[in-house]
Amino acid sequence: MTMSLWRWPLAFVVAGLLSGCGLPEDEGLSEPVGSTEQALTNTCHSLSQRYSVQCATVPVYSSATSTTAIDTIYCGGANISVRLLQACPSNERFYVEYSRLSGPYKPGWIHRSFIVAVNY
Repeated sequence: MTMSLWRWPLAFVVAGLLSGCGLPEDEGLSEPVGSTEQALTNTCHSLSQRYSVQCATVPVYSSATSTTAIDTIYCGGANISVRLLQACPSNERFYVEYSRLSGPYKPGWIHRSFIVAVNY
C-alpha cells in the first residue's frame, strides 16, 4: 500500500491534533502581548479607564432600549477607542463615545458584553 506525498503533511496534522497538540489559538498565542482585557459586568465602572470593544460585530444603538442599530462596529479590537459617558449601564448598555482609528468620536449605546477594559 502506497501513500502519495500530498497525504503525508495531512497525516502529521491529524496526528498532532489527535495527540492533543491543538491549534495555536487554543494555546493563547493569539492574544496581544503586554495587554489584558476584561469584559464589563452589569455594574458601574470608571469613566477614566481605557476601553475598547471585543473582536465581534458590535451593534450601536441610539438609546438604551432601541432595537434598531444606528451603526455597526466590525471586529474593532485595538482599532476602536471607547469612552464611557455614563458610569453605570442602563438596560445592560453603556452610553459611550467611540472612535475608529483615531477618527472623530460618535455617541451611541453599546451592550456591556462587547465593551472591555484595557490594561497595559
